[in-house]
Amino acid sequence: MTGDGKVPEKPVIPPYPTREPSAAEPTVRSSDPTADGGDARDVKVVVHGDVKGIVTTGSHTINVIYDGNALVEITSLRDLTPHQPPLLPAAGRSKLFGRGALVDDVVAQLGGGSSVQLHGKPGVGKKAVAAAVHRKLAAQGRRGHVLYPRAGVDEEDSLQALYRRLAGAFFGTHFLRAIDETQLRAAVAAADFSGTHVTVVDCALPQSALTRLLETFPGCTFLFTSPHATLPDTDAAHLVRPLSRTAAVELLSAEVGLSLGPAGLQKLQFDHVWHESGGAPQRICQYALFIKRSDQWERRARGADEPRDEPAPVDPAQLSPRRQAEALAVALSEPARRVLLALATFGTALPAAWIASVTGDPQDGTAASELYDRRLVKHFDGTYWITEDAAAAVHSQEWAPAAATTAAEGLLAALGKQDGPSGPEPDPYLFLAVARALVREEQWALASRFVRIAGPRALTEGRGQLALQIYALGQMAAARGGVSKDVKFYDLAEKLTRDLLDGDKTGTTAAAAVLLAPAVGAAVVESGKALGFFGKIVATVSTKTGASVAAGAVVVAATTGVVVATANGMPAGCEPAYEAMDAYAGTDMVRTYDELSEKTRKLSSALRAASSEASEADVRTKLTAQADDLDRKMEDEVRENKERTNVKYRPHPDVIAGLAMGDDLQNHLSTQSALWDVCPRND
Repeated sequence: MTGDGKVPEKPVIPPYPTREPSAAEPTVRSSDPTADGGDARDVKVVVHGDVKGIVTTGSHTINVIYDGNALVEITSLRDLTPHQPPLLPAAGRSKLFGRGALVDDVVAQLGGGSSVQLHGKPGVGKKAVAAAVHRKLAAQGRRGHVLYPRAGVDEEDSLQALYRRLAGAFFGTHFLRAIDETQLRAAVAAADFSGTHVTVVDCALPQSALTRLLETFPGCTFLFTSPHATLPDTDAAHLVRPLSRTAAVELLSAEVGLSLGPAGLQKLQFDHVWHESGGAPQRICQYALFIKRSDQWERRARGADEPRDEPAPVDPAQLSPRRQAEALAVALSEPARRVLLALATFGTALPAAWIASVTGDPQDGTAASELYDRRLVKHFDGTYWITEDAAAAVHSQEWAPAAATTAAEGLLAALGKQDGPSGPEPDPYLFLAVARALVREEQWALASRFVRIAGPRALTEGRGQLALQIYALGQMAAARGGVSKDVKFYDLAEKLTRDLLDGDKTGTTAAAAVLLAPAVGAAVVESGKALGFFGKIVATVSTKTGASVAAGAVVVAATTGVVVATANGMPAGCEPAYEAMDAYAGTDMVRTYDELSEKTRKLSSALRAASSEASEADVRTKLTAQADDLDRKMEDEVRENKERTNVKYRPHPDVIAGLAMGDDLQNHLSTQSALWDVCPRND
């Protein structure tokens, strides 16, 4: 491992796998009637002022999704085609000690149409019971979704957060804005998801929220695992208790392969172990692995000494779960140790297919199974996450953390492949954790480059708040590294992302162009071709709504006012201004600041000519001001470029080209924004 730091003093313990159910791209229906039964073509879409949260447009709300190609505005969930839920996952068969009757009761209640809750202390085995339930439901052919907690989401315990995830699962996309409950209920009723089952793991919602949730999804059954009983139907809320002593003895005997009697249990200090474990099945299993990895046990297994029907005595000093995890961790192979360090350092679950990209060694992807065999990680559907005891063990050993530079370069390379890693996607929180580590290690240039790719990735996964945090780190890295261009970009990226999340309709178009396009541009600069993932992105925004806009009344959102275009046409001066902007956008890509200066000069001259045709004072003033701003900005950019290149070791031409392309894009966007302030949109 590299680096002279240590694993964070209080390692972040990721919860559980963070993959949303896979789905094909959403299909938008363009001919749906409106909610009240009227013709969609008669509806006018109107957005007023600086709106926040849920964006209302008359009887509709505007949301933003990423459909695999572009950011798309929708005015109704009914614009989206419902997706058939997948078959429930059937985990491998494992024996539950003393809990078979509970599993049967839960399956019976779910089969009868009731929703069920499993509540109890952390670690008592609620998820193991849920997995056994899934296995029986899968055998019946039941379909549905299993939602696990996501790392680094402060609002995860809110009903709104769950609505967004459920809407994403049922309609096959990610939503960037809040979901309107009334609209969601109408869409669910129209789609008819009756018979679908949903399991929500680690759900801490209060009873009032669960009541609303069940009313929103009638006909569906839910299984919640929760810390407390909050289900409205108290008869369907089951307390999962820690393992009884008898069940714990059965589990330990099965794990070590001996029928342990009183003498064997005494030698293994069982009563002390059971007390230390709190009756948690995972800790009992970890203790069994600890015993089987001991020198005495290995000699016994070889038949060198020890009678085969009794274990050797155990040192009481080794009986705490953390000491057991430490003993298991220090004996790991080097590949498995690298994986454990990556899990502890970045604090989030890792899909098996992405492990090698994070650790930097191709063989590490298969090493995670060694961690699972030693009960240092939990595993679900190809994804691994570290246990609390294992994370504490890593910290106590004071091992150096996983190298953030290795993780960043590996992730960039993986994202750049057309046929990248298969299977579950990594949680976008991984990108935030890596960016934080890069900043902590003062890897300014790499951090800024990594954020250019990671920010849009988080955004297209529906994780807008994470994207904001990632962009803030990019801004810090660019400022510390003295890259003023990147500082300006991240300032703009953060503002546009906030506009996008808060409901600024204009911000949707700007975000699509600024936030998604740079990922492609960065790849062109670095490798001559677009990244595999972002090469698919169309850096524009489309509006796909069930309610099409009436030809006579297009209303465009702005933070300060609303501009209306009527059938009389555009105000004088707007049409030639739009033509100038389109000509600017249609010219060849620039690679030098001389080319950009000439291109910008033509645009500013055309805007001044358009302003001379304007009959309205506000149009004339806006066009003139934009032309002046472009000229002034271009003078500053040319001067800064001369300073940048007037050094002994000039930047690579591709670097200059990347900066010029970024400024070229910002000129286009600022002009577009200025026109939209005073001219109706021409799309």
